[in-house]
Amino acid sequence: MTIELLGQATVDDAMFVVNTLQNQAENLTGPDASAHLARVSVLAAQLDAYRISLVATIQSSEVWRESDPNGTPASFLRNEHVMDHWQAKADLRTARAFGRFPKLEQACREGRVSRAKVDVILSFGLRNSHREAALGEFISIFVELAERVTISDLKRMLTLWADQIDPVAPANDEDDAHKRREFRIHQLGDGFKLDGFFGRDQGMKIMVALNAALELHRRESPDAKDAAMDEHRRAEHGESDRMASSTAAQRADAFIDSIIMPMLESGAFPTAGGAPANVCVTVPLDRLQWPAAPADHDDVKARIADATMRFHSASLRCTNGPGEMLISATKAQQLSCDATIQRVVLSPAGKPLDIGRRTRVIPEQIRTALVIRDGGCAFPFCDKPSGWTEGHHIQHWSQGGPTRLDNLVLLCSRHHHQVHSEHIPIEFDSAGIPRVALEHRYRDRL
Repeated sequence: MTIELLGQATVDDAMFVVNTLQNQAENLTGPDASAHLARVSVLAAQLDAYRISLVATIQSSEVWRESDPNGTPASFLRNEHVMDHWQAKADLRTARAFGRFPKLEQACREGRVSRAKVDVILSFGLRNSHREAALGEFISIFVELAERVTISDLKRMLTLWADQIDPVAPANDEDDAHKRREFRIHQLGDGFKLDGFFGRDQGMKIMVALNAALELHRRESPDAKDAAMDEHRRAEHGESDRMASSTAAQRADAFIDSIIMPMLESGAFPTAGGAPANVCVTVPLDRLQWPAAPADHDDVKARIADATMRFHSASLRCTNGPGEMLISATKAQQLSCDATIQRVVLSPAGKPLDIGRRTRVIPEQIRTALVIRDGGCAFPFCDKPSGWTEGHHIQHWSQGGPTRLDNLVLLCSRHHHQVHSEHIPIEFDSAGIPRVALEHRYRDRL
C-alpha cells in the first residue's frame, strides 16, 4: 500500500498519529494488540534510524559550535538535549558507523534491526582497531543474524566472534575482570545484602558450589525420585540447568544450609582470641520469655538517660571479628530453640556479675530421635530434609518448656521463622506425631 502525502511531512504529524494510536489502544483485542506490537517494533527501529540521522546532521553541520566555540558534538547533545555522557557518545558512534556500514543503516531504516541490536554489534565490532578492521567483512552476517535472534543470542555469537578474531582482547578482559573482583556485605536495617563481582573462573566455582547445594537438597527431598525424572526430561529437551531453574529464595537457603552451616559446624575455621567462629545471640531473659511484651515507657526513658538501652534489646554478633546487629526478641527466641546457652548475670549498669556454664539446649541424641520421627520439616507440604532443619521448642525453653521429644519438632529455617512470627500452634496427634495447626489463623473468622 502506498500513501501519498500532500505537502511535506513533519514530526508533529508523526506525533499526532502516535497520540491517536495511543488513545485507541484500550479498544484493541489481544490478537490486534499482538499484530500492532510487531508493526510498532518496526516503527521504533525506523524512528531510531531517523533520530541517528538527525544526530549525524548536527555533527556534520557543526551547529554545536554556535553555542560554544570550544564545545563538542557530545557536549552539545548533553546540554541542549539533556543526554547523559554515555548516551551522547553512543549516538555519535552510531551516526559515524552508519556512514561506514550502509547495510547496517539500511537494516535499521527498514525496521529489520532494532537500535539495541545495532548497539550490541557496534560495541563488539568497534572495541579496538583489530576488530574494527574486520567488522566490514562480517556486517552482512551480523545484520542477518540480528533479524532472527534475541539480543542475548546475538551477544553470545559476537562473544565467540571476538574470541576467534581477536583472542588477545578477551584474555585481557579476563585479567581486568579478575583485578575488579570484590565482595561486599551491606548491613541494612532489616538484614544483610551481599554484593560481589568475580571473574569467570571464580564465579563458576561459586556456581558449582551452589549447584551442589541445590542437588543435595534434591537428593535428600522425599520427592527426589520425581525430581530426578523431571530433571531427566529437562535434559532431554535441552532446558536450563538446576541453577537457572531455582528461585532466589532456594539459592539463598542452599547457600546458608549446605555451604555456610556445614563449614561453621565443622570446626575448620580458626578461633579468634580463643572463641570459635560462631554467631552469638545476646538477649535479656525477660525479653526471651515474653518477646512480644512492650516495655514500660518510664523504664525506656530511664534506660535512655543512663545509656543502658543496649542491654535490654536482643542482638547478633560475630565471635571472630566485626559484625553486630539488633534483632527482634522473637528472632532471638527462634534462634535459641536449638543453641548452646550461657547465662550471664549483669548489674543494672551492665557490669557482668556471674557467668554460668554453657549448655546445649537440644542434645545430639534427642536430635537423632527427632530426625527419625519427623524425617524433615514438619510444616505441611514442606519437603526440606532433616539436614536443613532446626529444632523448635513448642513451649519455649525460656518459658519452662522441657527439652524432650513431646515438646520438640523439626522445622526448616523459613517455617521456623513463620511459626514464631505468626505464633502458629503445634499439637501432637494420638500417634505422637506433631501437627502444625494452620487453621489457627482462620478461627477468628468463624
